[in-house]
Amino acid sequence: MNQNLTLFESDFANKPVTTLADYIYPAIQKQYVTILTLEADVLADDDVDAVHQMRVSLRRLRSQIQAFGSILDIPKVMGDKSIGKIAKVLGKVRDLDVLHDTFKTYRIDLPDAEKIYLEKVTSTLIKRRRKEIAKVKLMLNERDYQYFKLGVNNWLNNHQYLPTAQVEIGSILPDLLLPVVGQLFLHPGLWSNLDSSLDQKLAVSQLLISHGDILHNFRKQVKATRYLLEMFVDRYPPRYLDYLREIKQVHQLFGNIQDNMVLDKFIHKVLGKQAPTKLPTLYDRIAQNNQLNWQAWQPIQYRYQQSATRQEFQLLLIQDLNLVES
Repeated sequence: MNQNLTLFESDFANKPVTTLADYIYPAIQKQYVTILTLEADVLADDDVDAVHQMRVSLRRLRSQIQAFGSILDIPKVMGDKSIGKIAKVLGKVRDLDVLHDTFKTYRIDLPDAEKIYLEKVTSTLIKRRRKEIAKVKLMLNERDYQYFKLGVNNWLNNHQYLPTAQVEIGSILPDLLLPVVGQLFLHPGLWSNLDSSLDQKLAVSQLLISHGDILHNFRKQVKATRYLLEMFVDRYPPRYLDYLREIKQVHQLFGNIQDNMVLDKFIHKVLGKQAPTKLPTLYDRIAQNNQLNWQAWQPIQYRYQQSATRQEFQLLLIQDLNLVES
């Protein structure tokens, strides 16, 4: 019996241990390879999706650096601020591309009088995009971007971790995920409710005026949470995927609202304070779209405002599936 026990303990000791480093390295490598792959398409500017995908990869990489910063030994050139500067340049082009697509959706069956104003806005948008894509092309050939690539490449070839990264993942993963999810639960955007005394469409519009920055920041928190949770889907039971799908949905809903807010800001820059008066049908459609997105968000918001939902999610994160099975 003792001999069997000794053999078992020996097998367990030889069992490979999965650590945070086993997840971090391929995640960073994947985003870096994607960024490099997309460079040529972004420079050619034949496919607007290339800018979008490069920006997404940079944002994912930035989220990873933010989440794992305390356990990574990384050079400054691949740090949070460096990535943020690059993503910001791409973001200006991406915002204009989204605006262009949004215009196409909203302009259907607009009155002729409004189409005239919209053509002016669209013309300005096209000119602005030419300037911004020129800045992107210049940035991709500048020293800071080249140093960023060199920094990531050097880290991948000679990666350095702090001791925490080598701890068995099941015993430390909750410590990583719970604070991020906790920040999401504590964010004022989750608790921003409509004025029930107003018509819902008007209430949503008023809330976006008074809490627009808070809700935009909330979307960023949702995005960071989503990107982090997506890295560890293999560690948890199917219920984890249900929460992740819901967070993806919230990310999309607030993305739609943010696109409308960017659209409103751009139109005002071109047409001035009288923009809603000049484009009443367009602005009514924007308000309707915001209302529909908020209606889709409300049942999710209500669930997450309940302590039982939040506690269930937190308990799920503590119960690592692979740790339980071992």
